[in-house]
Amino acid sequence: MRISVVVVAFRSGEALPRCLRSIRGQAPEVEVIVVDNGGGAGEAVAAEGREQVRLIAPGKNLGFAGGCNLGAAEANGDVLVFLNPDTVVAPGALQQLAKMVESPDVGIAMARLRLLDRPELLNSSGTVVHICGLAWAGGYGEPADSVDAVKDVAAPSGAAMAIRSALFTELGGFTSELFAYLEDVELGWRARIHGLRVVVDPDADVYHDYEFGRHPDKLALLERNRLVFVLSAYSLRLILLLAPVLVIFELGMLAVATRQRWLRGKLRGWSWCVAHAGWLGRHRRQTQELRRVGDRELAKLLTPIADPKMMPLPGGASFVNRAFAVYWALVQRAL
Repeated sequence: MRISVVVVAFRSGEALPRCLRSIRGQAPEVEVIVVDNGGGAGEAVAAEGREQVRLIAPGKNLGFAGGCNLGAAEANGDVLVFLNPDTVVAPGALQQLAKMVESPDVGIAMARLRLLDRPELLNSSGTVVHICGLAWAGGYGEPADSVDAVKDVAAPSGAAMAIRSALFTELGGFTSELFAYLEDVELGWRARIHGLRVVVDPDADVYHDYEFGRHPDKLALLERNRLVFVLSAYSLRLILLLAPVLVIFELGMLAVATRQRWLRGKLRGWSWCVAHAGWLGRHRRQTQELRRVGDRELAKLLTPIADPKMMPLPGGASFVNRAFAVYWALVQRAL
């Protein structure tokens, strides 16, 4: 199958040519598309001639989601591989990911993501999805060898993932309105409710120069997009059953935003959802029309325990985790 690699660049610095060299060094035949989201850096332009890539410059920052969609629309491959510009591809990884998604029951395959500066450790063994829509890199900091077989995960990491081009179109691509963050989770969940597997493949290694970062704008986008995900991806029945937990979690995030001084960003997320209620309703209908799997099966992919290893949890998190776990067990029986 023909492979098209899409890399979205924004102030990527020397990471971008390093990524492109790793692609060309082991897969010179693949189509490589770089979407230059701007940022005042010339590394994308320089890479066009040096690394034999096709450069697309939209003239503005479309965000990761919009940039990936633009690159995918221009791609000619049967398989799309999305890579972050701060990744390094191990030999054979692209071909292995493409081979994985040839299977008709696999919707998305992600690489075994290793930390670039500590390659013996994982960056992600798959994205963990909380019942309240929070998502984080599973297996962070654990030995990379702990992922030694193909395994199903709740959602993929957009840092290194593959999907058939036709399926990407069928699922609606990434949601451009999200701009950045959780667009990979949302696409992965759409594949899941459509009855397809999302897997991590240990035979496809990609190294990631990962830094979580806690900039207020990132946290605000994460929170807004979490709300969009829950309101569009969950069935109405699941939302109603989870309503008490969702309200408690929302109040908790409001307190966290206040304490960490990004309250305005949190409130902007609410305002955005209200202002875009019409779009959100349409987006929900489009997502639910893909559904082939019931809540009982999908519930197995969610966790009530929040334990991201890359950031400290607020006080009282252990008590909340226990309470949510008890309530989630009751919800699962009702599904």
